[in-house]
Amino acid sequence: MIKIAICDNDKNDREHLRKLLLEFEVITKENFLIKIYSSGKELMESWYSMEIIFLEMIIDGSDGIGIGTQIRRNSPYGIIIYVADTSKNIMLAINRVHSYGYLIKPITKKSLYPIISEAVRLVQLKLWTRYESFLSERNTVLPIPVMDIYYFEYFNRKVKIVTAEKTYICIKEKISEIAVRMRIYGFEMSHQSYVVNLYYVDVIKDHALIMKNGDSVCLAQKRASKVRDRIFKLVKSVE
Repeated sequence: MIKIAICDNDKNDREHLRKLLLEFEVITKENFLIKIYSSGKELMESWYSMEIIFLEMIIDGSDGIGIGTQIRRNSPYGIIIYVADTSKNIMLAINRVHSYGYLIKPITKKSLYPIISEAVRLVQLKLWTRYESFLSERNTVLPIPVMDIYYFEYFNRKVKIVTAEKTYICIKEKISEIAVRMRIYGFEMSHQSYVVNLYYVDVIKDHALIMKNGDSVCLAQKRASKVRDRIFKLVKSVE
């Protein structure tokens, strides 16, 4: 059973999202426990048991970033999906709270199904709670949550690890070896110098991948087709 919370001031919007999730549950034969919250205060009383949280950007007259920050501080691995009327401040929420993604109202099956499909997959595989260790340039071990990592970049015979919180420098591992190790988590080599988390690709633009944190990562022409295919398979809608 996957425990899902919907926190939104608007009763109609809460019910609409609940119905879409129930339809998805029937189609995919998943098992959801959906709890409804009309305020941030209600959510904060029982959020710790939720695995996926749909959180309204404006809740109780204030922004949902503060609530998301409190949740993230106490539970680094809950999957937060912001729901908003506009895209304003969405990137701030994603970067500050490390949310998994966002939905713009009115929510449709087309917009919901890809993001809930992958959120469910992450919960089932428990990828959100896994760590991988890397050796730093100071020869100390760096255990990093897998789903905090946006991408790896090879430069000056070292590998830069860009995460939601900070950037690390590791040594003694080839970028190609990292690509093989991280592939199971949804990473792919987009260029001879880059390995990217495909879950965090926001836009494919010409010969670049625009990540959800706003960074632009090189996409080699010879790798473009493979990367596009994997992204499609990871986020495609349920038929």
